[in-house]
Amino acid sequence: MAKKLNSNMTATDRVLRLYTKLLFSGKRLYLPDLAEEFDCSKATILRTARVIETCGIAEITTDIENNRRWFQLKHLPGTPHIGLTGEEVEKLALCRDMLERLLPEGIERVISDGIAKVSTLIRQAEKRGEAIMPKAARTSWGRVDYSAHQGLMETLLAAIPKHSVCAVSYREPEYRYPDREPRIYSFAPVRLVAEDESINAEGWLVTDSGKPEIRHPLTLAIQRIDSCRTTERKLSPCPPLPEHKGAFGLLGYEAFPVKAVFCEEFSGFIRERIWSEGQKIIDLPDGGIELHFMAADEDELMGWILSFGNGAELIEPKSLRRKLLEEIRDLRDMYEEEEVNR
Repeated sequence: MAKKLNSNMTATDRVLRLYTKLLFSGKRLYLPDLAEEFDCSKATILRTARVIETCGIAEITTDIENNRRWFQLKHLPGTPHIGLTGEEVEKLALCRDMLERLLPEGIERVISDGIAKVSTLIRQAEKRGEAIMPKAARTSWGRVDYSAHQGLMETLLAAIPKHSVCAVSYREPEYRYPDREPRIYSFAPVRLVAEDESINAEGWLVTDSGKPEIRHPLTLAIQRIDSCRTTERKLSPCPPLPEHKGAFGLLGYEAFPVKAVFCEEFSGFIRERIWSEGQKIIDLPDGGIELHFMAADEDELMGWILSFGNGAELIEPKSLRRKLLEEIRDLRDMYEEEEVNR
């Protein structure tokens, strides 16, 4: 909830504050929310909006949605006099460099072109080239090539602000669904999330017909989406997704406590990273560590523990420890059979 403003502000202050909020938010602002934030009546907000228009400051679009009136800035009478510092543009360029090789080439090009245009707002012309000069790089192993998925990502990005429901054909991981048949989801995307070297779409799984009703949060790997089509259905209102709650794993899974031991060789690697909020690290006499944290996906956790070989031991939960033991036995049998057949 937005912080309430001083109720003793003058009418002029109110005009300036409302105009500034409309200018920099770029989105629909609802009358009840504005009245609460400005600590005044709805009628006062309506009068303030009319003053902004009648004075020629800007044109405001207004309408009613779900019995709530909203306002949005339509356009400015002239180009606003906005200046950026070299440091501000430099940090934008840093974000560009850190995303390099993750996004499709077409989207990366749009980002670079946009930053180049933004750099013209730097007051000191001599600082422009320095600000957009590449100063970082991204290295990656096992990354996904998203070149063929750019159109699909653009469809999802366009659907997010409109709260559109998409018909998605999705290939689930084969180890979960061996039949390999694509599953069809009615999916309302809310955001794209970068995880390690891949990009996921997070949103709401909704009912397949009629007015969309939320079932539960859903995470879809972009590279496993075969097709994505925007429908006429819209999820309104579209609530924010639950936070990840600092748990290791994907959104939409119930988090559970984990205890694992790591040998001295990996203790530095584990210690210097945050694996979940509220994690606890206990030093062990042999130089290793015991990590207490939260996880939200059993399969991801098992793969992560196995990646350390005999340098990590899962202690809890006991049920997953037994499942991990079965996996290790299967691995041993696979390699022993290969040795016998040589």
